[in-house]
Amino acid sequence: MTAWAVCALCAAAFGAVLKKNNRELSLLLTAGAAALLLLSALEGLAPLVSRLEDTAAALPGEYGKIMLKAVGIAVTGQFASHTCKDAGESALAFAVELSAKAAILAAAFPLITQLLGYVGEILGA
Repeated sequence: MTAWAVCALCAAAFGAVLKKNNRELSLLLTAGAAALLLLSALEGLAPLVSRLEDTAAALPGEYGKIMLKAVGIAVTGQFASHTCKDAGESALAFAVELSAKAAILAAAFPLITQLLGYVGEILGA
């Protein structure tokens, strides 16, 4: 954990120095460092991810797969959105957030239709 914090602080410091002369290179440096830190964190979470996959597989139907897919879309969308905000592109960040929410809704649509079917059966009975 300490190594991640030191790496993040170094990247932020280098990014701040580079931002004065080359804003694009600064953004590339900080986004790259963030991606490497995220991959490193995911690598450390491999046992947890494996356990989550096993738990999701134990759930009936496609519920677990859809939930894991939605979490992956949310994390990826949030990372991309924050990167856009750091670049000063708030409109693009909003578009990324909205696209991620739409993708989650599309992934969960089979569950939503099934839930509405159950509600219809209960109300019709």
